[in-house]
Amino acid sequence: MKFVALTLVASLTLVSPAIAWPWGNDNELDFSSVETMQKSLEEVTESMPPDDKKAFGQALIAILMENNPVTSAAEPGLPQLMAMGQLGDKFYDGMGVWMSGVTANDVKVKGAEIATRKADQAGAAAEAEAEEQKSAEALFAQQKCLDERIVISNIRVEEGDFSKNLAFDITNNLPFAISGVQFEYVVKQEGRSVPINKDGSSFSVSGGVEPKETKSLTYYYHGPMGDAGKTFVETKMINAFDAVELPLLNTKTRYIGRPEGFSDQKCE
Repeated sequence: MKFVALTLVASLTLVSPAIAWPWGNDNELDFSSVETMQKSLEEVTESMPPDDKKAFGQALIAILMENNPVTSAAEPGLPQLMAMGQLGDKFYDGMGVWMSGVTANDVKVKGAEIATRKADQAGAAAEAEAEEQKSAEALFAQQKCLDERIVISNIRVEEGDFSKNLAFDITNNLPFAISGVQFEYVVKQEGRSVPINKDGSSFSVSGGVEPKETKSLTYYYHGPMGDAGKTFVETKMINAFDAVELPLLNTKTRYIGRPEGFSDQKCE
């Protein structure tokens, strides 16, 4: 492209929506040709600080794309940029007509609009991130509580009559019955730094587990067993299900075969 005075910047470095614009004047910019536009822009921006030049350049690019007959028909953002790139130097054809009357003040106003929008977007993103962090901390606290209240003990991988099994005892120290649990188990072997198996399945318990009750359970195990007498299993609770099979926690997991929604019960 012949026009080199404008630089399309990826982000606006001015964070304040109230741009003072102490430089330049409000005269019309000369869009009769690329050369005259470049000359008039150089006159307007020659005394600008670097950040203001970036803001001005971004604002002017936005006005050009909004006024150009082709790019104005495209969706704002990437589609407009792609349309501009496809036009090449033809992007500036007829610019003297469709940019007629645009002044430096118009560019200042557009720059302020862009700065405000970016500040709002940054604020919304920061708020969403803070909310996500808060939710993650609450989930971690609830999972830690489940780890303390629902005790998985004597867990082991053993050879059954017809299959390999994961066997364990489960004790429910919650004040309400649970119909099942989801926990991560990691099968490790002495002398090996990498686990030989890892899974995070959910398990239904026939008849559930009442408060203060302990049940011994056995489930089909798919995976290597490791060397006899050298393997051990570590567990970490992920979720539990109340008496009507609703999950206590929102782990953003879809549990097939279980009802939609979440339990009113909490781990305390």
